[in-house]
Amino acid sequence: MRTVLTHFYNEEYLLPWWLEHHVRLFDHGVLIDHGSTDGSADICRRIAPHWRLVRSRLTHFDAYLTDFELMGYEQELPGWKVALTVTEFLLPARPLAEFERKLEREGRMGGAASGFQLVDIEPAREPQPGRLLMLQKTHGLDDNAGLPPRERLRFGLAAEASHNRAYHRLPVGMYTPGRHASFHPDNVVRHPDIVVVHLSFAPWNTRFLQRKMQIAAKVPAEDLKHQRGAHHLRTRAQWEAFHQAIAPHAVDLRAHPVAGPALARLELSLRPPPLT
Repeated sequence: MRTVLTHFYNEEYLLPWWLEHHVRLFDHGVLIDHGSTDGSADICRRIAPHWRLVRSRLTHFDAYLTDFELMGYEQELPGWKVALTVTEFLLPARPLAEFERKLEREGRMGGAASGFQLVDIEPAREPQPGRLLMLQKTHGLDDNAGLPPRERLRFGLAAEASHNRAYHRLPVGMYTPGRHASFHPDNVVRHPDIVVVHLSFAPWNTRFLQRKMQIAAKVPAEDLKHQRGAHHLRTRAQWEAFHQAIAPHAVDLRAHPVAGPALARLELSLRPPPLT
């Protein structure tokens, strides 16, 4: 079995794209609702009625407790797993079954995906509902490109690469806080066969910015004290400045040696089969 897990709060804007993309890749999903007050849960029931929708026991996005809650669901599941946020899209450059067999032949229990940051260079062009988002917004940055931490922070990114999500068959992912890495040695190795694209600065519109800033009230004071989740406190003006600074550096990911094959495979998968 192959399972994706996520947690969400008031994500009715992004959830349709996220679910429509991932129900094509995974047998099962665990969707953890952190007390949404919009139509997020109904969207989950409509698009993925066969997946498990649960209510979080937490009232805040405590970095440690959120991970422990998610790993509790992981522990109940056999097979391959990946934990993503609703702003992260997994793109395999080859069938996941082939990638899994490769890891098994190597004696590995998992591996890290190659992370990318999506950047909207055409904010005026609104993405169309019902069409896969990854084929509408295709510019961004390689999260592992080697920018110095000071430069990354200037652009509003995390100081280190933070979206090389673990794809694994362990009982639990053994994550560092925020699930940006894993303590298991197999998950340190980053693979080009699977890509995780994070919607860091795309689609760049009012609805996307509103969902970025709504999390501020859900971050506990103890996390902020230790600089966990502090990016959720940024103002709209700060986010706009970060987007303006980074947009000129975005490249077409379709031409990237790692992201390109994954995007090409996604586009190919949507083409109708040839007539016989």
